[in-house]
Amino acid sequence: MRSPTKRQATILVLPALIYLIIFAIYPMIQNFILTFQSQSVTGSIVWGLNNYINAFKIFGISQVFYNTFLYTLAVPLIDILLAIPLATFLKKLNKPYLLPIVLLSSFIPLVTGAVMWVFMLNPITGFMYFIAKVDLFTSPWSIVIIDVWTSLPLATLIIYSGLKAIPPHIDEASQMDGLAGMRKLFQIDLPYIKASLLSATVLMVIYGSFTFDPIYVASSSSTSPFAIMDISYLSYNLYETGGLVGRGQAAVLMTLMTVVSTVIALLFVRLSLRETTRSGRLRFKFMPNREMPTKIAWFFVLLYLVFLLLPFSWLLLESFKTTAEIIAIPPVIFPSIVTFAGYFMSVTVGQPYFISSIIVSLGTSLLVFFIGAPAAYSISRHKTGGLKFIALILFVYSLPTVIFMIPMIEILKSVSLLNSWWGLIITYPVFVMPITIWMLFNFYSTFPKHLDEAANIDGMSVFGSFYRVILRLSGDGISVTLLYAFIIAWGALIFPLALSYTPFNMNFLLPGGAQTITIFIGGTIGHEAFNYGELSAASVISLIPSILLIYFARKRIDKLWRVGGTVG
Repeated sequence: MRSPTKRQATILVLPALIYLIIFAIYPMIQNFILTFQSQSVTGSIVWGLNNYINAFKIFGISQVFYNTFLYTLAVPLIDILLAIPLATFLKKLNKPYLLPIVLLSSFIPLVTGAVMWVFMLNPITGFMYFIAKVDLFTSPWSIVIIDVWTSLPLATLIIYSGLKAIPPHIDEASQMDGLAGMRKLFQIDLPYIKASLLSATVLMVIYGSFTFDPIYVASSSSTSPFAIMDISYLSYNLYETGGLVGRGQAAVLMTLMTVVSTVIALLFVRLSLRETTRSGRLRFKFMPNREMPTKIAWFFVLLYLVFLLLPFSWLLLESFKTTAEIIAIPPVIFPSIVTFAGYFMSVTVGQPYFISSIIVSLGTSLLVFFIGAPAAYSISRHKTGGLKFIALILFVYSLPTVIFMIPMIEILKSVSLLNSWWGLIITYPVFVMPITIWMLFNFYSTFPKHLDEAANIDGMSVFGSFYRVILRLSGDGISVTLLYAFIIAWGALIFPLALSYTPFNMNFLLPGGAQTITIFIGGTIGHEAFNYGELSAASVISLIPSILLIYFARKRIDKLWRVGGTVG
């Protein structure tokens, strides 16, 4: 018979588990069932393997698989190769203001980042083509560049967090052994933070495997969308345009993605949760054994900052230009006349979209907090569910969001919540809650245990200990996690595309419509009559929550990304 403590700890986890069963496991099962349903010539449903056979005959499927393979390999490889030196430079320079600047591109809506790069890479109006004379706009490498730009800071943050968590006595021992510079990095630091390196690598594989937002934005202006399309985006297109046949084939591709995600998730769980061994130094005697001069570190950091901040600068300049200057050939760098017309129009026209984004993101953050925080505490402190629950969390996190799309539509239709704020609020946590539980799990793993013990001595139950003591003292972890959840919800694109079809009707008593700011930004680029000044201004405004997150969380966010075996 379970003790009262175990029962209460289980109750804390139960809401999160029930949610995941309804909104993650059930949609996956429904998606798998749909793979066997096709349509006969008479319109009736036929069960069989036709979708599996026909899915691999889709026009352009070989290019789609090639692109997916390229994104899966190139993005994590480039990310890790660039993140290790950047994290090392940041630790060496030890300037607190640098990390928030570096992180900005990872915390903005993906659709906004894609818009920035589309403006720069466009061979007609983008200035990069006129500088490099290379047309990357219709190449899958343009998506790789965008993916690296948005994911590199996160990889850097995880590795930087690991480096910062190395105990001082390790550095002191290295000095006594005469190790410094690159030789110390490869023989001591990197082996010590192996868990952080491996977790960052797997996360970047997840990031690159199932790209959607950049392709959605870039293909709107591209004359050859198949050149950059991956499996996620093809699945979405099949669902949108193919009727029952398209939905069945989309379900097949989504099932294939689920299999790949399962492998990635198992790898992630294995690497993230196992104990890290400290023994077995690597020998790199050919590496320089002296500290890099500070000036050289600054030089390389500035190069990184140019890559990371250039799109922001270009977008900001575009937002103050007239339409004539935006589409001018050759491109106009600085506006001759500063105009705020784009901002006025974006606030006026985009108001319903902004309101929906704010309400849905706030609602999602609160729902994730009430469900996720108790679960993370119970799993970390009371080992509820053991590693199996964390494995489930990481598995759901590794799944591409598009996998849930078809069953989610049916779920919301059945309860009349399609195209509504509530429909988005109750479905968003399926991709927001896993990462927030993981972050809080790390946070509570290093939370002082004597606080729980003191509460128990005072006669408090598990509920009382958590809600009356632990939660009140979890301000750092909760605040950063809530802000992070808000940012993820703010930048969501696939769910608003699939689950809403009209903007908010501006009636707060009888609200209808739920299209968000990501639809306003990403769904209209490429339209001939669209005002690009308005788009630029709306994109700049969409950055505000991310900037606020970086500012308020600048001193605490690295602590939430320290993975097992790296916390000193």
